[in-house]
This record gives sequence, C-alpha cells and structure tokens, in this order.
Amino acid sequence: MANTIEIAPTTRHEGHAKLILEVNDAGIVTKAYYPNTTPVRGFETMLKGKPSEFAPIAVMRICGICQTTHGIASCEAIEDAIGCEIPEDGMLLRELVGLGNRMHSHPLHHLLIADDFIKPNEQDLRIEAIKLIQKMRKVGQLIVDIVGGEGIHPPNIVIGGMRTNITERAKSKIYYACREYEKDAYKMYELLEMLIERYLEEVGIPDLGAHGYPYIATHSTFGDRYAINWDDVTEIPAQRYYENPEIAQTATNQIPLYCGVPVEGGPRARLAKFGNFKVGGSALDINLARAQENLGAVYRVFEILDELNLNGKTRVEPEYKDGFGIGVHEAPRATNTHIAEVGKDGRIKSYKIIAASTWNMPIVEKAIDGYPHQYAEVIMRAYDI
Repeated sequence: MANTIEIAPTTRHEGHAKLILEVNDAGIVTKAYYPNTTPVRGFETMLKGKPSEFAPIAVMRICGICQTTHGIASCEAIEDAIGCEIPEDGMLLRELVGLGNRMHSHPLHHLLIADDFIKPNEQDLRIEAIKLIQKMRKVGQLIVDIVGGEGIHPPNIVIGGMRTNITERAKSKIYYACREYEKDAYKMYELLEMLIERYLEEVGIPDLGAHGYPYIATHSTFGDRYAINWDDVTEIPAQRYYENPEIAQTATNQIPLYCGVPVEGGPRARLAKFGNFKVGGSALDINLARAQENLGAVYRVFEILDELNLNGKTRVEPEYKDGFGIGVHEAPRATNTHIAEVGKDGRIKSYKIIAASTWNMPIVEKAIDGYPHQYAEVIMRAYDI
C-alpha cells in the first residue's frame, strides 16, 4: 500500500518548492514529485515593448545569486539577434565576471549542504568549513565587484560588451586574491570528499540518487549557443507534465526537456562533457563536481588575466535591426538560456527565459525514485536548485 509524504517547503536551497513522495511499505520512493512553487513574476511579459538595454538590467533581478549569469545571457541573446560582435577583451571580461559569480555561488552551496554531512558533535569541523566558505565567497564577490562594477546587479555588463576595462591595480588585486582562493578550494574539495565518502559508507547506498538520464552542457566556463540543437528543446507546462492534477495545479514552472526527456545540467554535466568526471554514480557526486569546478574556475581566471589587454577595447555600440537571437551562459546551477526577438527600433518584440535550475527539477524527481524516502532532501540539495 502506497503512502504519501509531503515536505513543504524544501529547505536550504534557492527558490520555493516542495517534495511529494509516494512511498511503499518498505519506505522506498516509488514516485517523486518536485513542483516549483515560486510565484510567477512575469519578466518575459514585462520586457515586451521595452528598450533592449533594459533587458539585462531587468533580468538580473530574477535571482539574487545568479544575477550575473542572467545579465550575460540576456546581452548574448540580443547581440545574437542584431549580429553584434563584441571585442575580444570584452568577451574575456564577461567570462571573468561570470566566473566570479560561480566562485561565489558554489561555496554558498557548500554551506547549505554542510549540515547534511557534518555531525552535531563536530562543531570544530563545522566552524572550520564555514570560515573556509566565507573566505572563498568573498573572493568571488570581489571579482564581480571589480569587473562588473558592483557586487550585486553588476552594471558593466551591457549590450555590446563590457562598459569598462580593469586597471593594472585591479588585475593584481584579483590575482593575489585568487591565489588564496586556490589554496582554500583544495581544502574544501578534500573536506567534501571525506564527508561524502563517509556519509555514503554509513548509509550503505553507494549509488544514492543515481539516475540514467542524459546530461546537458554547452561549455566548461562560459556558454556556447551552437552546442545545443534548439529544435530538440521543448518546454512543457507543469499542468501537462504532471499526471496528478492536484500536484500540477500547485506548480508554477515550465519543464524543459531535451529530445523529449529530462536532462541533468550543472557541474557534473559540464565536467562529464568537457572534463574527465565519471558519468552516473551517486547524486552526491555533484557536490564534489561543484568543488572541482571551484578549482577549474580559478585556473581559468589566471588564464584570462594573462590574456587580457588592459588597454583593449571592451565594447562596441550596438546597431539595431530586426532579428532573433539566443544567449547561453553556463550558470552555477546549469545551462541558462535567454531568447530574444528584437525590432529595428531597438525594442523587445518577444522574450523567453529557460532558467538554469528548471532543467534539474524533473531530474531531482528521477534521482529520488527508488531510494529510501529519508534521503530525498539530501539528494535534492545536491542539485543546488
């Protein structure tokens, strides 16, 4: 006989959602539902008819953590629509500010999952982890602040490139801060590796949260609109996706599918596609992939600082024409996509957003299916929804 367990709201993640679990007599989840219950705010409708320059400013307000990636994807979409090619140094700075966002967001997630793995009697270890996390977050926010012009809603991300270049002094400040970040990222990886290995050994389920669905990723550190066949991307309203009408009517999100099936995006997907991270395995491996991406991000920052011409041009003036464009940026959580139709008057005709976390919401359900219900939130939190 099936029982139903509802966890509402789920905690220690961005946004609003709940878990509804159908559980058999052995406590195993036979069917998981993870509907998004975030109120609809209407950004896509709001942008229609507005000047294109307003779009990146507006969409940065979608999320307090992912404001940078939304601004980048928005600019990329509009630039693609009008055929605007931004200067090389503008692209480097745009990638740099996006990496700063990742280097701030990933450690924040480490904080949110800490209590899943650190035991109540390990307060010294907990304090050590929190101090390490706070140091790392400050460096990521420093990069966004310097390169983006502001730590929150960075105004230097504009259509046509980046508003300003950085100075030699700013470059040095980022460099030396990242040297410390590199050391701390190694420590964080080793700590998480120990904690997760111990946890999986204690629960006795080494593949906890494993699923057999594909991955989606376009680039390791930026984004590539040509890496996805957009004809294979569909979005289904939750009311059509969920068979249970009571669950469907509470959900506010669209469900993105690739080739008709759910796909996992984010750290593990990127490292599996562009690195040597193992495919499959426990969902908790995503936490390790996120820690590994901290190191990859800081190494790429060093490369960008070497490549960047501090006297180089960072922006061109956009020239508007009728067009349709796609902007893609690999957000901390998954592939973030903005799609814009622009008129020759520079105003938005239509706008569409496939936010990064929405890719993983149906995957969370698949990852929970077949495992004991008491681990459902631990699996869910691995995806940093």
